[in-house]
Amino acid sequence: MTLAAGINKCAISDENCLKNSINYVLKNYAKTGLKELGLVQLDPLRVKKFSLGKNPKSPVNIDLTFSNADLLGLGDAQVKKASAFTVDLSRDITFDMVSPRITLKGPYSIEGKVLILPIQGKGDAQIELKRCKVHAVIKLKAVKKGPRQTIAEVVDVKLDLDPSRVTYKFDGLFNGQKAQSDNFHALVNESWLEIFNELKADISTATGLIFKSILNRTLSKLPLEQLFTGV
Repeated sequence: MTLAAGINKCAISDENCLKNSINYVLKNYAKTGLKELGLVQLDPLRVKKFSLGKNPKSPVNIDLTFSNADLLGLGDAQVKKASAFTVDLSRDITFDMVSPRITLKGPYSIEGKVLILPIQGKGDAQIELKRCKVHAVIKLKAVKKGPRQTIAEVVDVKLDLDPSRVTYKFDGLFNGQKAQSDNFHALVNESWLEIFNELKADISTATGLIFKSILNRTLSKLPLEQLFTGV
């Protein structure tokens, strides 16, 4: 039996089938979405707001906000490993995937201090994570809607992002003063790992909330009994 648009219906304990099905969806529907599964367009994924708040204890102490930005690269991501669901959803689900690049780009505003440099500006920005490994831990609970109507509700999504390189580009810094902007970009792109490690927890939390919303919308569309066999 198949789901909508040729997606294989997996046994609930079949990890390999689940991995292959997710990869099929990413490859074929990330750029268009899939109405039958309540899946929004993932590449680009429109992010209404993405914010990182100041941390006075960190050398990267910034207020950074993206508004109506685009997250690109999920269409080229590939799941390498996926753990199986359990019938009662008592066990966390884990995924490991890799994307050649994940890019957040769009209008931004920033104010604060990065390492030794004060920073302020607004305009368009792009943050690119190259060869990014993503480890996701998804906590679920079963919600009974009726006989053989079990919905998987996402309680929490924890992400760990591990890029091989990060590049930062911010237009409109320092009221257009090129020398200051060039100095800032030289510093942050040379010290990309230190900066990313300081921001990693907040970036992972903000991204996890985005994917929690996406997964809940998709998983609420069909009960487990229709998504899997053996339930």
